[in-house]
Amino acid sequence: MADGAGVELVDELDGDGLQRVLGLDIDRADELRIAFARQYDRGNAELEQIEQFATHADNLEGVDGLNSGPVDDFVDAGAPGNAGDPGNVKVALREVRRADDIGSENIQLFFFKQKTAYEIKGELDIQLKSGKIIESKSSFGFKKVEVENQFERKLSTMWDHLDAKFDQNTLEVRASKVGDPEMVENETTEWENKITKSADWDNADATIEVVDESTSTVITG
Repeated sequence: MADGAGVELVDELDGDGLQRVLGLDIDRADELRIAFARQYDRGNAELEQIEQFATHADNLEGVDGLNSGPVDDFVDAGAPGNAGDPGNVKVALREVRRADDIGSENIQLFFFKQKTAYEIKGELDIQLKSGKIIESKSSFGFKKVEVENQFERKLSTMWDHLDAKFDQNTLEVRASKVGDPEMVENETTEWENKITKSADWDNADATIEVVDESTSTVITG
Protein backbone atom coordinates (compact mmCIF):
# COMPACT_ATOMS: atom_id res chain seq x y z
CA MET A 1 0.00 0.00 0.00
CA ALA A 2 2.85 2.33 -0.83
CA ASP A 3 1.02 4.61 -3.29
CA GLY A 4 -0.95 7.72 -2.36
CA ALA A 5 -4.18 5.81 -1.78
CA GLY A 6 -2.39 3.40 0.52
CA VAL A 7 -0.84 6.20 2.56
CA GLU A 8 -4.26 7.83 2.91
CA LEU A 9 -5.85 4.60 4.14
CA VAL A 10 -3.08 3.98 6.67
CA ASP A 11 -3.47 7.54 7.98
CA GLU A 12 -7.23 7.18 8.36
CA LEU A 13 -7.37 3.76 10.04
CA ASP A 14 -7.25 3.68 13.83
CA GLY A 15 -4.88 1.38 15.72
CA ASP A 16 -7.12 -1.69 15.82
CA GLY A 17 -8.31 -1.25 12.25
CA LEU A 18 -4.79 -0.77 10.95
CA GLN A 19 -3.65 -3.91 12.73
CA ARG A 20 -6.50 -5.91 11.20
CA VAL A 21 -5.58 -4.76 7.69
CA LEU A 22 -1.80 -5.05 8.02
CA GLY A 23 -2.07 -8.35 9.90
CA LEU A 24 -4.33 -9.97 7.31
CA ASP A 25 -2.95 -13.46 6.65
CA ILE A 26 -4.67 -15.02 3.64
CA ASP A 27 -3.23 -16.09 0.28
CA ARG A 28 -4.08 -12.84 -1.51
CA ALA A 29 -3.50 -10.50 1.42
CA ASP A 30 -1.19 -8.11 -0.45
CA GLU A 31 -3.60 -7.81 -3.38
CA LEU A 32 -6.48 -7.25 -1.00
CA ARG A 33 -4.68 -4.50 0.92
CA ILE A 34 -4.02 -2.66 -2.36
CA ALA A 35 -7.68 -3.09 -3.32
CA PHE A 36 -8.78 -1.78 0.10
CA ALA A 37 -6.77 1.40 -0.51
CA ARG A 38 -8.09 1.92 -4.02
CA GLN A 39 -11.69 1.23 -3.08
CA TYR A 40 -11.43 3.65 -0.15
CA ASP A 41 -9.80 6.31 -2.33
CA ARG A 42 -12.62 6.00 -4.88
CA GLY A 43 -15.31 6.24 -2.22
CA ASN A 44 -16.54 2.70 -2.82
CA ALA A 45 -15.65 1.40 0.65
CA GLU A 46 -15.83 2.97 4.09
CA LEU A 47 -13.23 2.41 6.79
CA GLU A 48 -15.62 0.33 8.88
CA GLN A 49 -16.39 -1.92 5.90
CA ILE A 50 -12.68 -2.46 5.21
CA GLU A 51 -11.97 -3.30 8.84
CA GLN A 52 -14.91 -5.71 9.00
CA PHE A 53 -13.94 -7.42 5.75
CA ALA A 54 -10.34 -7.86 6.91
CA THR A 55 -11.51 -9.35 10.21
CA HIS A 56 -13.96 -11.80 8.64
CA ALA A 57 -11.57 -12.80 5.84
CA ASP A 58 -8.78 -13.47 8.32
CA ASN A 59 -11.11 -15.67 10.38
CA LEU A 60 -11.90 -17.63 7.20
CA GLU A 61 -8.25 -18.17 6.23
CA GLY A 62 -7.80 -21.60 4.69
CA VAL A 63 -11.44 -22.07 3.65
CA ASP A 64 -11.54 -23.55 0.15
CA GLY A 65 -12.94 -20.96 -2.27
CA LEU A 66 -12.46 -17.80 -0.17
CA ASN A 67 -10.09 -16.28 -2.73
CA SER A 68 -12.32 -16.96 -5.74
CA GLY A 69 -15.44 -15.43 -4.22
CA PRO A 70 -15.63 -12.32 -2.04
CA VAL A 71 -11.90 -11.59 -2.24
CA ASP A 72 -12.26 -11.46 -6.03
CA ASP A 73 -15.07 -8.91 -5.65
CA PHE A 74 -12.72 -6.58 -3.79
CA VAL A 75 -9.53 -7.21 -5.77
CA ASP A 76 -11.01 -7.14 -9.28
CA ALA A 77 -13.14 -4.06 -8.65
CA GLY A 78 -10.10 -2.32 -7.17
CA ALA A 79 -7.81 -3.11 -10.10
CA PRO A 80 -6.18 -0.25 -12.05
CA GLY A 81 -8.48 1.08 -14.76
CA ASN A 82 -11.56 -0.35 -13.07
CA ALA A 83 -13.78 2.24 -11.42
CA GLY A 84 -15.18 -0.34 -9.05
CA ASP A 85 -18.68 -0.64 -7.66
CA PRO A 86 -19.75 0.08 -4.08
CA GLY A 87 -22.35 -2.64 -4.53
CA ASN A 88 -19.57 -5.21 -4.90
CA VAL A 89 -18.16 -4.12 -1.56
CA LYS A 90 -21.50 -4.69 0.16
CA VAL A 91 -21.96 -8.09 -1.51
CA ALA A 92 -18.45 -9.22 -0.59
CA LEU A 93 -18.81 -8.03 3.01
CA ARG A 94 -22.18 -9.75 3.37
CA GLU A 95 -20.71 -13.01 2.07
CA VAL A 96 -17.73 -13.08 4.44
CA ARG A 97 -19.84 -11.95 7.40
CA ARG A 98 -22.30 -14.79 6.93
CA ALA A 99 -19.53 -17.31 6.35
CA ASP A 100 -17.76 -16.12 9.50
CA ASP A 101 -21.03 -16.43 11.45
CA ILE A 102 -21.27 -20.04 10.27
CA GLY A 103 -17.65 -20.69 11.26
CA SER A 104 -14.75 -21.81 9.09
CA GLU A 105 -14.71 -25.17 10.85
CA ASN A 106 -18.19 -25.91 9.46
CA ILE A 107 -17.54 -24.93 5.83
CA GLN A 108 -16.54 -27.42 3.14
CA LEU A 109 -16.51 -25.12 0.09
CA PHE A 110 -17.00 -21.40 -0.44
CA PHE A 111 -18.29 -20.04 -3.75
CA PHE A 112 -18.09 -22.96 -6.16
CA LYS A 113 -19.28 -23.15 -9.76
CA GLN A 114 -20.90 -25.65 -12.09
CA LYS A 115 -18.96 -25.42 -15.35
CA THR A 116 -19.10 -26.90 -18.82
CA ALA A 117 -16.31 -26.66 -21.37
CA TYR A 118 -17.76 -23.38 -22.61
CA GLU A 119 -19.64 -21.66 -19.80
CA ILE A 120 -20.49 -21.38 -16.13
CA LYS A 121 -23.93 -22.96 -15.70
CA GLY A 122 -24.45 -22.08 -12.06
CA GLU A 123 -22.88 -21.00 -8.78
CA LEU A 124 -23.38 -21.98 -5.14
CA ASP A 125 -22.21 -19.75 -2.31
CA ILE A 126 -21.43 -22.03 0.64
CA GLN A 127 -21.43 -25.78 1.17
CA LEU A 128 -21.26 -26.94 4.77
CA LYS A 129 -19.45 -30.09 5.80
CA SER A 130 -22.91 -31.55 6.44
CA GLY A 131 -23.67 -31.03 2.74
CA LYS A 132 -26.15 -28.20 3.29
CA ILE A 133 -26.03 -25.41 0.70
CA ILE A 134 -26.37 -21.78 1.82
CA GLU A 135 -27.11 -18.93 -0.58
CA SER A 136 -26.46 -15.34 0.48
CA LYS A 137 -28.91 -12.61 -0.62
CA SER A 138 -29.46 -8.97 0.27
CA SER A 139 -33.20 -9.29 -0.34
CA PHE A 140 -35.47 -12.12 -1.43
CA GLY A 141 -39.13 -12.87 -2.00
CA PHE A 142 -40.42 -9.64 -3.51
CA LYS A 143 -41.49 -11.09 -6.87
CA LYS A 144 -42.86 -14.59 -7.38
CA VAL A 145 -41.15 -15.10 -10.74
CA GLU A 146 -37.77 -14.19 -9.23
CA VAL A 147 -38.26 -16.65 -6.38
CA GLU A 148 -39.21 -19.38 -8.85
CA ASN A 149 -36.16 -18.63 -11.00
CA GLN A 150 -33.80 -18.55 -8.02
CA PHE A 151 -35.06 -21.85 -6.65
CA GLU A 152 -34.89 -23.53 -10.06
CA ARG A 153 -31.38 -22.23 -10.79
CA LYS A 154 -29.88 -23.14 -7.42
CA LEU A 155 -31.61 -26.51 -7.16
CA SER A 156 -30.52 -27.38 -10.70
CA THR A 157 -26.93 -26.47 -9.84
CA MET A 158 -27.09 -28.65 -6.73
CA TRP A 159 -28.47 -31.48 -8.87
CA ASP A 160 -25.77 -31.16 -11.54
CA HIS A 161 -22.71 -30.39 -9.41
CA LEU A 162 -20.58 -33.45 -8.64
CA ASP A 163 -19.49 -32.03 -5.28
CA ALA A 164 -23.01 -31.19 -4.09
CA LYS A 165 -25.40 -33.65 -2.49
CA PHE A 166 -29.05 -33.34 -3.55
CA ASP A 167 -31.24 -36.09 -2.05
CA GLN A 168 -31.71 -35.74 1.72
CA ASN A 169 -30.11 -32.31 1.59
CA THR A 170 -31.15 -28.70 2.27
CA LEU A 171 -30.96 -25.49 0.27
CA GLU A 172 -31.02 -22.50 2.62
CA VAL A 173 -31.39 -18.94 1.35
CA ARG A 174 -30.26 -16.29 3.84
CA ALA A 175 -31.58 -12.81 3.12
CA SER A 176 -31.29 -9.50 4.91
CA LYS A 177 -34.98 -8.95 4.15
CA VAL A 178 -37.78 -11.17 2.79
CA GLY A 179 -40.52 -9.26 0.99
CA ASP A 180 -43.49 -11.65 1.03
CA PRO A 181 -43.01 -14.50 3.53
CA GLU A 182 -46.34 -16.14 2.67
CA MET A 183 -45.52 -16.28 -1.03
CA VAL A 184 -42.05 -17.65 -0.25
CA GLU A 185 -43.55 -20.33 2.00
CA ASN A 186 -45.93 -21.37 -0.79
CA GLU A 187 -43.06 -21.55 -3.27
CA THR A 188 -40.92 -23.69 -0.97
CA THR A 189 -43.82 -26.11 -0.52
CA GLU A 190 -44.49 -26.21 -4.27
CA TRP A 191 -40.85 -26.91 -5.12
CA GLU A 192 -40.37 -29.57 -2.45
CA ASN A 193 -43.51 -31.36 -3.68
CA LYS A 194 -42.47 -31.00 -7.32
CA ILE A 195 -39.10 -32.62 -6.62
CA THR A 196 -40.55 -35.45 -4.55
CA LYS A 197 -43.15 -36.30 -7.21
CA SER A 198 -40.92 -35.94 -10.27
CA ALA A 199 -38.90 -38.74 -11.87
CA ASP A 200 -36.76 -36.01 -13.46
CA TRP A 201 -35.48 -35.27 -9.95
CA ASP A 202 -35.35 -38.99 -9.03
CA ASN A 203 -38.20 -38.33 -6.57
CA ALA A 204 -35.60 -36.87 -4.25
CA ASP A 205 -36.25 -35.58 -0.75
CA ALA A 206 -34.91 -32.02 -0.76
CA THR A 207 -35.65 -29.36 1.85
CA ILE A 208 -35.81 -25.62 1.18
CA GLU A 209 -35.44 -23.01 3.92
CA VAL A 210 -35.40 -19.21 3.71
CA VAL A 211 -33.95 -17.22 6.60
CA ASP A 212 -35.17 -13.64 7.06
CA GLU A 213 -32.43 -11.93 9.07
CA SER A 214 -34.56 -8.82 9.63
CA THR A 215 -37.05 -10.82 11.72
CA SER A 216 -34.86 -13.80 12.71
CA THR A 217 -37.40 -16.19 11.22
CA VAL A 218 -36.99 -19.35 9.15
CA ILE A 219 -39.54 -19.89 6.38
CA THR A 220 -40.17 -23.51 5.42
CA GLY A 221 -42.70 -25.35 3.30
